[in-house]
Amino acid sequence: MRKRLLAIATILLVCALAFVAYRWCTREQRELRFKTTDVMVTDSDLDISFGADTAQLTIYMFATYTCRHCRAFLNQDLPVIKSRYIDSGRVRLVIKPIDLGENRDMMYAIQLAGCMNRDGNADDILELLLTEPDAVYSEEFSQLIDDIIGSNPELAECLVADDFSYIRKNNSLFSATHSKGTPIFVVSGHLYSGRQKIDRFCKIIDYESNRVNILFN
Repeated sequence: MRKRLLAIATILLVCALAFVAYRWCTREQRELRFKTTDVMVTDSDLDISFGADTAQLTIYMFATYTCRHCRAFLNQDLPVIKSRYIDSGRVRLVIKPIDLGENRDMMYAIQLAGCMNRDGNADDILELLLTEPDAVYSEEFSQLIDDIIGSNPELAECLVADDFSYIRKNNSLFSATHSKGTPIFVVSGHLYSGRQKIDRFCKIIDYESNRVNILFN
């Protein structure tokens, strides 16, 4: 009889602890406004990445350069995040650009940025995309692409070899999250939608960093 009561008490204790953990998780989920996702995001050579590969926490950002909220995050919030988290080696931010309309001019621009970033020469094209994204639809930009294809075989191969499979894969991953707009951030199985206020985004980073520490330590 005593063993039976002990077993029942153990079961009740486990259930109580599970309930407390569930309530804690849902409270965090309510406060930080994330959804769980089983979409698996991995790195590509053409990603625009900030931070060390050894960083414990990786944040994947799906963005469009025509999205003003994405550009505002990259222009205004990223410098703060770099100084607080990325430069110290704690966090890595990986940008996954998408173009769901598959406009060829924009896809050339995205692909060019990835190809040039891989070689460490993407500053000019990234500045253009972050400040004047409509310039990619101009005759001047089209001529620039033609000139690159004609004069730089290695860069030309990166631009045209795979028919934009990198961007199309990003498009597919984004669609699999069932998100309606950009930016979105995927962090260790959690999905955060929209540009957050910088204080909230820092709170998200702190929460996800602590969660990773608990899981792997």
